[in-house]
Amino acid sequence: MMSNAPMPSYNPAWSGQPAAVLPQRPRQIQWAFFLILAAAVFQVISTAFTVVYMSSEAFRDSVAAEIAKQNVPETGQDLVGMSVGIALATGVVMAVVAVIVYVAIAFLVKSGRGWARIVGAVLAAISITHLFAMTMPAGIFTVLQVASGIVAIIFCFIAPGSKYFTDMKNFRLANKMH
Repeated sequence: MMSNAPMPSYNPAWSGQPAAVLPQRPRQIQWAFFLILAAAVFQVISTAFTVVYMSSEAFRDSVAAEIAKQNVPETGQDLVGMSVGIALATGVVMAVVAVIVYVAIAFLVKSGRGWARIVGAVLAAISITHLFAMTMPAGIFTVLQVASGIVAIIFCFIAPGSKYFTDMKNFRLANKMH
């Protein structure tokens, strides 16, 4: 037999506690966001200069000189042309990947993802190595790119930026429990 008693209502979203309030993003995190995007723009500009240089006769001559030092037997193929083409393609692909990573890290930092600021810090530290292989005039943009990235990540680790990441982590955890 069935009872005529009403079924209890169940609302899993209601816990009797107010939902956590979304933390306010500090101004320095906005600055970090724009600095990381600026680093991406500087990457594009630097890559454009690099492509122009790699397309020059001076670069072809330096590649030809390096190939000559290697005592590579004559194969009938244009090794200089192939080397320049591979260098260009590699440089452009790496630049595209770098820009995608910069933009992704910028948006993840802006949304308060703590792991993104750690990845950004590691990448900023690695980017310092770019300063050792600079050519001018692209080197100016490389310096700006590295400096923008480093300053942005510093903003993420000092107060109130560091507090924002902690608050966002706590906000996400609190909303998981509701």
